[in-house]
Amino acid sequence: MDRFIYKENRGREREKDKTPFMGLFNNFLAKVILLTISAFLLYNIGHSFHITVQKVEILRGAKLDVDKLRLKNLELAILLENMESKEYLEIQARNRLNFAGESEYVFVIPENVLDEASKDIEVILGINQEQEEVKVYEQWQEFLLNGI
Repeated sequence: MDRFIYKENRGREREKDKTPFMGLFNNFLAKVILLTISAFLLYNIGHSFHITVQKVEILRGAKLDVDKLRLKNLELAILLENMESKEYLEIQARNRLNFAGESEYVFVIPENVLDEASKDIEVILGINQEQEEVKVYEQWQEFLLNGI
């Protein structure tokens, strides 16, 4: 028995399969719609990427804050340990309550005397005094006219 293949039907079946999709790509409105959908999807991908970058930056900032708080917590824990020691209590008693050791003397100086002394020291050292700014050419002019 010989086989017989009818080729015209095969070609028509293939054309039928290709026709709906090829017609879709040949239609101007379909092209515009597909381009719009593609642009929308690309915009969403870019927007998602931008949001992800922002969230990563927020995460980095939060990690830095957590690290700073951990260091601060450690510092406070060490300070608490130091505060519970006898040496710290002794130093605070001497400073705040004017207590003294066995061979020490305590001098109580009134606040107004300390304020006056600090003002005198500022005057002597020239701290917080406004100085008149003299321009350079005026200094040279005075030097040339008046001499030393």
